[in-house]
Amino acid sequence: MQLGLAPLTVGRPEPGVLVDAAASAGFPAVGMTLWAPGAAPSTVCADRGACRRLRGQLQTSGVAVTDVGVVVLSPELDRQALARLLETGAALGAGRVIVMNQDAVAARAAAELAAVCTAAEAAGLDVAVEFMPYTASRTLEDAVALIVAAASERAGLMLDVLHLFRSGGSAVTVRGLDPRLLRAVQLCDARRVAPPPELLRAESLGDRRYPGEGQLPLVEVLAALPAGLPMTLEAPVARDARLAPAARAASAAAAAGRFLARLPPRDR
Repeated sequence: MQLGLAPLTVGRPEPGVLVDAAASAGFPAVGMTLWAPGAAPSTVCADRGACRRLRGQLQTSGVAVTDVGVVVLSPELDRQALARLLETGAALGAGRVIVMNQDAVAARAAAELAAVCTAAEAAGLDVAVEFMPYTASRTLEDAVALIVAAASERAGLMLDVLHLFRSGGSAVTVRGLDPRLLRAVQLCDARRVAPPPELLRAESLGDRRYPGEGQLPLVEVLAALPAGLPMTLEAPVARDARLAPAARAASAAAAAGRFLARLPPRDR
């Protein structure tokens, strides 16, 4: 198993800093948050020169891009910004764009997702819907219902292990899922007992654990997944929050290596 580096693990630095951190720690790939929820798109999406330089940095370092994000489904979705994100993702070699849903009107959210899928298909990207217990698509089942309603073969699931457990899911939930719906996995660990609902977002963004350092049944989840699924490490750990991105990446890589070495051969 090869783990890519999700940007949240190292504090969502600028793309060039992220690539350097990943390369120095030995990660073969990164995800890129080029449009953080509630923020303007990265300058990389508007500046062709910056995109060209980042692409050159990726080629020189040997680091690939797994995904770009984040598209937030809502009636206010900026279609021009979406187009720039998809164009940039395609230029950087990403395979998919991450989508989260903040539209509680199911039919409207499905129409929005269908439109994103159409635009993503034109750019050559798949769409990975990520459910979170503090969004309009709170559970795996909510995300599946949204994907089915959008009726696009481009759409599938981004399975974040923390969100799976914090929304009431388990390895049994994963085993019951049509494997064709899975696009990728974000791996981390956490305390077994969830924080209060109002603190779930804060835990997600800054208080996870590296794999093997918490109490989630990760081995069971990994055994329930189809082999070869793309996987990134999304584990912002509070004790490393003050470190520079390269140091955080090194700490994450060391912890992930220890965890992977303990896995059964099929799951490594």
